[in-house]
Amino acid sequence: MCDSLWPLLDLQADSDDALKEEYQKIYLENYVFDENGNKRVFKDWDNNTYQFGAHAFDHAFTESNNYRTSSGIHDGGFSKERASRMLWIKEVLNLSAGTIQRYSQTRKTDRGRQAKRRTLVVIEERYVVVFNDPCSKEKPYQFVTAFAADKNYLDKIKQESFLVETKKAKKE
Repeated sequence: MCDSLWPLLDLQADSDDALKEEYQKIYLENYVFDENGNKRVFKDWDNNTYQFGAHAFDHAFTESNNYRTSSGIHDGGFSKERASRMLWIKEVLNLSAGTIQRYSQTRKTDRGRQAKRRTLVVIEERYVVVFNDPCSKEKPYQFVTAFAADKNYLDKIKQESFLVETKKAKKE
């Protein structure tokens, strides 16, 4: 097995509920609020801003038994596999390693509206990070989900989205 670009989190707990709480705590501390309780704002390699909502944890780090038919509803429960990669999201925004493709997509929301999305794909890891576009240019992109994708899902992204750019991390 080859090494990943970034390390995985491997938290342990006495129960599934306690394990989910431990990962959620890491998510909140690293992405949502700073030590003073202020909302964190992240920037990418192109100076775009991003924010993460506390409520996004439940969607981002749960599984769907069938993504093709789920319409974004996750029915498979907490996913340690997804959560173990959560610190990778910062690395993606920092373009710290690998090759990242940025896609733009318009999707219909559950309320029937059109919503623009920004999807970042780390080619070497088949790792996908999705953000909703802001309503106005002054606002940050909003985190939706992040996960390791299979080939079929990556093909779906390529078919339904527009490739905006490909960026390669600079070697140090």
